[in-house]
Parts: sequence; C-alpha cells; structure tokens
Amino acid sequence: MPRLVNRKELVRSVDVKILTDLVLHDVLDSSSDEEDEMLCETDGSSSEDDEQIKIAVVRYFATQSRYLSARVNSPKTKELAYLIFQSDELTFKRNARMTRQAFFAVVDKIGSHIVFRNKSHHEQAPVPDQLMVALSRFGFDGSASSLWTAGSRLGIGEGTVSLYTERVMYALLSLEKTVVTWPNTSERATIKARIEKNQGFPHCLGYVDGSLIGLQEAPSMCGEDYYTRKGSYAINAMIVCDDLKRIRHVFAGFPGCSHDHRVFMYSKLALNPFKYFSGHEYLLADSAYPVSDIIVPTFKKPLANSHENTAFNTAHSQARVIVEQTIGMLKGRFQSLKALRLRIKNKKDHEFAVYWIRTCCMLHNMLLDDEYD
Repeated sequence: MPRLVNRKELVRSVDVKILTDLVLHDVLDSSSDEEDEMLCETDGSSSEDDEQIKIAVVRYFATQSRYLSARVNSPKTKELAYLIFQSDELTFKRNARMTRQAFFAVVDKIGSHIVFRNKSHHEQAPVPDQLMVALSRFGFDGSASSLWTAGSRLGIGEGTVSLYTERVMYALLSLEKTVVTWPNTSERATIKARIEKNQGFPHCLGYVDGSLIGLQEAPSMCGEDYYTRKGSYAINAMIVCDDLKRIRHVFAGFPGCSHDHRVFMYSKLALNPFKYFSGHEYLLADSAYPVSDIIVPTFKKPLANSHENTAFNTAHSQARVIVEQTIGMLKGRFQSLKALRLRIKNKKDHEFAVYWIRTCCMLHNMLLDDEYD
C-alpha cells in the first residue's frame, strides 16, 4: 500500500477521531436518561467543547499548510553544474550521456522552443542547464535519478529539477514526428535491400520486440496490473527498429502484465497495416507474436523441433538480435528506463511515464552517430 505523507496521516487520524466522537456521542445520547444528560452538561460539556475546538484547529492548519514543520533552506551552489560544463570529455559524457558536440546539437534543436520563454521579467535558466538537469534524470537509475540527487548535484531545488525535466521533455516531444519516423517508400526499398543482402530475409522491413520499462515502486492506481511475470512492476513498450538500430515505431503504455501479442494487436501497425506495409513487407518477431501478413515469428515447439524449422529459427534469431541490441543501447544510455523513479497515482502520472519513455527513444535516434560506452 502506498505510504501517506505525514500531513495526510495527521488529517486522516483527526477525521477518524472526529467520526469516533460523533458515533460515541450518538450512542451515549440514545442510551442515557435525563439525569445522565444533566450530569454530562454540568460536569463535562466545557472540557469536551475545548477538546473539539483543539481538534478542529489542528485539522484546519493541517489542511491549509503544505508542510507540518518549518522549511529549512539547504545551501545550494551552481558550482557543480559549472564544473560539469568545464570538465574533460569523458566526465562530460558520463553526466550528459553524450558527447559535448552532440549535447549542444540537441540544444540547438530545442533552444528556440516557446517553452523556454517566460512572459515575466524573470528569465529562465539557460537551455543547456535545463537540458543537463533532464539528462541527469534520464541517464541514471535508482536514487541517482531522484529529484534530490539531481538537485543537490546541480545546485537547484527539487521542484526546479522537476520543472526543467518537464520543459525539456515537452520541447523534445515536439520534434518526435521528425525523429521517430516510419520509413517512406524509398527508405523501405533501401532497408529491404540491406536486410536481404546481409541477413537473407527478402522484403523484411525490420524487427519488433517488447520491453518492460521497470518502475521503482508499485503504482497506487491499479498496481496489480503493472505486476509482471518477472515479479516486478513495469510498463510494456513495443519497439520496432531497422537494421541500423534506428527506432521506427514506439508503442508504450500498456501495464506490465500485458502480453506482447496483446500490445501488438492494439498498435497502429496491426490496426492499420496498409498504411505502414505494402506488397510482401513484414517484420521479424519472436514466438510471442502472432503469425500474420506483416509479422514473421519464430516457430514454436513442437514445430521448432524439425531440422528445417530449427535452421530457420537460428537464422531468424541471428537477424532479430538487432532489436535486442537496440533496446540494450537505449537502456544502457538512459538507465532510468531500467526502473523509472516515478510515482503513478493517476492517469496523468501514467501518461508522464509514457512521455518519458518516448523522449528517451527520441534521444536514442538523435544520438545514433554519437558513440557512447
């Protein structure tokens, strides 16, 4: 069960106290005679009224105050952020998850976005600073991607870390249709020729596979649906890539309990295949996917036991390993996808997690030519 913050715990305990007093008061009133009521009025009415007033005051301040105790401002410095930008190439790459040249290329792409402009006289932080904050969350898993850790490393508050991350995601997602694209007719012809030459599969457009994007904690909204066969909580993401490890399609959002087959059947590729495939074009997939005009999976047992089908499965797996390598590259560079440190309490939180996944997939494509170890 999700843990309540101290303020909510206090409000809940006060509500229970008030409800209990009301119930007891009704019970005592119904069972007492006039003499008992006279005694209660003369002896205890004043003390009961004082206690009820105190309870009401406590509840009022608990609901009107964001914090129960006084806030202590922690000392902050932007010296650490400055040192990152002035660091050597290896240190910069470890923090930004990309080379310096690639970093500022991303800044150039999103720097003019309206989200980085204020209508007030108070100017925002420079776009490179905001991007570095967001990347410090995308690129690390566990506590290293927490708001507190990112804020303390870069000399800003937790709320500012969250704000910068949201701005960067919004700016990047505005470019999604130009970065994560389905190949056009000429591109499909080139891809099919490469795959047939290198792997022996004619008319093949690429590879599809599902990946579980882990969650650090169980969602409070329908948490059981996110529970996976691996004993953890996750969001299912279907990823399609070509032979150059470029992500061509992302369909994320189904909870972790969903089978890859089901996720695929609700994707745009399955619902409207004629928009994405023509002729005999198809994708290679593992045995979890259904056999169809656009999907060629491996054989399942017992059919997989025959000599011919075993040879086919071997060649199929050797070709399809590219999508597994692509997912490995994605999670290796943006390690937050191993276990998102996000709390999913409602639909809005779930959508934010999906946007996070799609943003990382976009960055993967933008950084394909940027070597990262």
